[in-house]
Amino acid sequence: MTITELSDRLWSDVERVAKYLLPNGKRESHEWVAGSVNGESGKSLKVNLTGKKVWSDFAEGIGGDLLDLWVQVRDCSLHQAMTEAKQFLGITDDDHNFEAKRQKKFSRPKTESLKKHIRKTENCYSYLECRGISRATAEEFKVCDAVIWSHDENRELPAIAFPYKRDGELLQVKRISTERPNGKKVISVEADCEPCLFGWDTVPKNVRVVILCEGEIDCMSYHQYELPALSVPFGGGKGAKQQWIEFEYHNLDRFEEIWISMDSDEVGQEAAKEIANRLGAHRCRLVKLPHKDINECLQAGMTQDEVVCCLETAAFFDPEELYSAREFYHDTVQAFYGKEQYLFRSPWETLNHSFSFRESELTILNGVNGHGKSEILGHVLCEAMRQGTRACVASFELKPAIFLKRLTRQATCNKRPPMIELESAFSFYDDRLWIFGLTGTAKADRLLDIFRYANRRYGINLFIIDSLMKCGIDDDDYNGQKAFLDSLCDFKNKTNSHVILVTHSRKADSEDKPTGKMDVKGSGSITDLTDNLFIIWRNKRRERALQKLQAGQLLSDEEQRHTNEPASILCLEKQRNGEGWEGKIPLYLEEQSHQFLIMEGATPYNYIANMPNSDYDEVWRGENVTEY
Repeated sequence: MTITELSDRLWSDVERVAKYLLPNGKRESHEWVAGSVNGESGKSLKVNLTGKKVWSDFAEGIGGDLLDLWVQVRDCSLHQAMTEAKQFLGITDDDHNFEAKRQKKFSRPKTESLKKHIRKTENCYSYLECRGISRATAEEFKVCDAVIWSHDENRELPAIAFPYKRDGELLQVKRISTERPNGKKVISVEADCEPCLFGWDTVPKNVRVVILCEGEIDCMSYHQYELPALSVPFGGGKGAKQQWIEFEYHNLDRFEEIWISMDSDEVGQEAAKEIANRLGAHRCRLVKLPHKDINECLQAGMTQDEVVCCLETAAFFDPEELYSAREFYHDTVQAFYGKEQYLFRSPWETLNHSFSFRESELTILNGVNGHGKSEILGHVLCEAMRQGTRACVASFELKPAIFLKRLTRQATCNKRPPMIELESAFSFYDDRLWIFGLTGTAKADRLLDIFRYANRRYGINLFIIDSLMKCGIDDDDYNGQKAFLDSLCDFKNKTNSHVILVTHSRKADSEDKPTGKMDVKGSGSITDLTDNLFIIWRNKRRERALQKLQAGQLLSDEEQRHTNEPASILCLEKQRNGEGWEGKIPLYLEEQSHQFLIMEGATPYNYIANMPNSDYDEVWRGENVTEY
């Protein structure tokens, strides 16, 4: 809920709010009157109860909306006022289920580590003054001298320590070298600390606008212009660089407008787009400066009025649906001559020559009950996570623990993994896998609301729904099915995500032949609207022939032929992109891992034994990061 929406909700119940905040006041005509924000009886403070959304304390010359009144009466920050107001109105944020499951325990900077690296000299002030930052500003941000170890130089380098504080609590300390051998700066952070923004304690608690910039010195530069600013912790780029959003999301609720002032280079603008998308493009504006960043503007002698003019003329983020054709020029050239762009590859090299899981696509996985749809899903999911894709799974037919039991078997290649492997599997899932925690039937609209939230806050771009029949749409409600598929297509296009939807086949007289595109149960719009259609078929006639052979029974010529057939076939019945290739690949279900392999007797891939470190871990585990 935005701050504007919350303010409107308070005004819709203004008399109850006024009585709650100012219980010693009284109603006179269309106003609630009191002595002051301290709540005593009197007539200096008046709250309009009808029509105009305003209150004023005429004695003190203050006023505003009801959130401003809440701040004044409670003597609290705007963020705290919003939290209390939501509780008063009985409003629960729509992400409470995610919050309960995403609790992370962070350390605070350790005194021993700080004592080891912090110095009591004052060289940092001279360095910052060369960058246009006054000593008064530096002292307000409580920066100080430090040292940092350079592996390239094999020695300590002088550095500045930037304390990251919020509400007076020290959350992180970042050190950046002021000496840069070979043109490189060395950065270090304290291990296992919370990803957070820099500069919170310098932002007035009641302002409703803020600037997000790319570095600590930029944040201090804006502050020197008397403008409220916060800095992202690890600069430009997307993905892991912007995972602070997960933990600062609601701390930014109080801002009606957010000016995004990242560096003018490609990674800076890439970061600006992701931040705006996840925080809400409706309240974000993109600042363009005449120099690379605000600190260069400061050093160049730009005045406050000139900087404010840049903010006032900052462009809004246009709706995603509206573009000029020219904006797609380079994408078109890439489509003709560039390398194929994809979100992740499948686990099967024979398929990867002709197919990839791409952004902004919908894939249908269809099959008869018992033919291996769940195993295919799990195997694809493991491979997607191995390649760094973040996924959210809505498995309505299985409880989360049962789904994760099956998935962990595939990830560890072990039917009953020991506890150490089980723990490693969940380390593999961390920051890669989210579960929609509902078993049974979900409302389609609610499902997509959660998916949109997950994409904005956590950067998830692979969504799996198992299955269509559990999305609250009747089997014969063809219009409802089409509407849901339309919504899925809108979602995947707007979020650049890939969606995999499980569907079922119509009942047939026999399972001995693969089903086709026309056998997908439900509305014809399912196959019309999807980008890709896969059908998994389990060769039960082969299984029957092998059972007879194992029992020592003679086989007919036809049964003998069946023993030489694949155990399963994955059929790609439709592919809108990728040159439109359609075809089949043979697969064999390996018993121990429940992975589908392209050759019988092949070795399954152990995802846990080969677990990679994520960029996120590298950034925040406290190791030195060299920035160019």
